[in-house]
Amino acid sequence: MDKAVRKLVKVGKVLAVAAAVSVISRAIIQRLYKLHKIHCHRGQGIRPVKPIVQRSFTADELQEYDGVRKSDVYVSVKGVVYEVAPQFYGPGQPYHIYAGREISRCLAKSDLTGDEINKDWRPGSTEEELQQLEGWVKKFESRYPVVGWFIWE
Repeated sequence: MDKAVRKLVKVGKVLAVAAAVSVISRAIIQRLYKLHKIHCHRGQGIRPVKPIVQRSFTADELQEYDGVRKSDVYVSVKGVVYEVAPQFYGPGQPYHIYAGREISRCLAKSDLTGDEINKDWRPGSTEEELQQLEGWVKKFESRYPVVGWFIWE
């Protein structure tokens, strides 16, 4: 009888190890599946990337890129034109007033009314406003591709 009990204990241990391996394997497979799903769906809804040809923009040309007249949305900050996210700058979005415009002075002065659109940021700006503008420049440089430069008329 002692031999039978030992055999049962051994079988029990093997079954316990098999169950533990099964649970761990299932958890790993589920996690890998979730990561795969996230990776596969990550770029959906974003337009395919096309080569960016940098060029100059006058105020009138830049205004075409407001998300309405042309689907791409551009803004100029300190004379550098960026392609920005339509979910922030597109029609009906919080910063659409800036779309297709030179917005440096707006950013420096925290102007959300659009009164400072297409105005040169240098004259009349305080040191504090220029520092604030530099912070915005760093954000734009780190987030958005450059598509050209703004020509002051």
